[in-house]
Amino acid sequence: MKRTLPIMILLIILVSVTTYQEEIVSFVLKEFIYKQELTEYRANNYAKRNNYNYVNLTDNFYPKNKEDIKNVLYTILNSGMSTYSFFCTDEYYNCIDDVEEISTDHYILANINTLVHPYNSYNKVHITTNNFGKIDVNIEKLYTDAEIEEINSKIYSIKEQILKDGMSDRDKIKAFHDYVINNTVYDSERNDLMHNNISPSYDNMSHKANGVLKNHIALCSGYTDLMAIFLSNIGIPNYKIANREHIWNAVYLDGKWHHLDLTWDDPVTTTGENVLLYDFFLISTNELEKLDTEQHIYDKTVYGF
Repeated sequence: MKRTLPIMILLIILVSVTTYQEEIVSFVLKEFIYKQELTEYRANNYAKRNNYNYVNLTDNFYPKNKEDIKNVLYTILNSGMSTYSFFCTDEYYNCIDDVEEISTDHYILANINTLVHPYNSYNKVHITTNNFGKIDVNIEKLYTDAEIEEINSKIYSIKEQILKDGMSDRDKIKAFHDYVINNTVYDSERNDLMHNNISPSYDNMSHKANGVLKNHIALCSGYTDLMAIFLSNIGIPNYKIANREHIWNAVYLDGKWHHLDLTWDDPVTTTGENVLLYDFFLISTNELEKLDTEQHIYDKTVYGF
């Protein structure tokens, strides 16, 4: 009987270890290897302080639902950081599935991207997960530090040329609108290639602000980024509005939001004449809809006006 008791105790221990082995391993991995400790959050000088109908800034990086995940991603992207990790909680059972669903939804990510400063926007974003609730976000920025420095220097130079003392904000926006259009043509060739799913054999960067400034040729994203950078530079609240075909600026002026589209104010003509229009210069949503252009249909639940 004395020999049987230790054997029984050993068996109980072995059964207990086997039964709880998965929990023990999970605990060790979560608490010691994949420690759920947030890295320091830092926002750069281009981070906005704006909340929207679609997403809000947050200081809680332990999401409890899909909206929380979107808010975390917006906060990370808006900050200008290139890498950051956040964590699912044990109570949010579908967290990893929801993160993976959102990470492959180009529409959601693209919408979030339009709401941050162009310098903090992504060219590519990679989101990975593990079985212990850790989500790693790695962002490849659209603009390099060298490109940002180049653009800022050029915008400073342009401001010296076109802005005068006593100008209203509207006048400043008009002056920059006119400068860009008078010194830029629409990149019809690249646009045609893209619509035919053909990759251009060249890169004139017409989709980016520095390409517009350097090569004086632009796609709608180039016009829009450049104007967004200028607006932020002079302290005018703004973001970008996008659909699957087009992108333009939203500008907060005189207590309300307006639409501003340099692309459509710089039309391509059959004669090659350089034309400057004001059809899409700081207009209301009602005025935009009266123009009845299919390329300006957008999701108001995202952009709010």
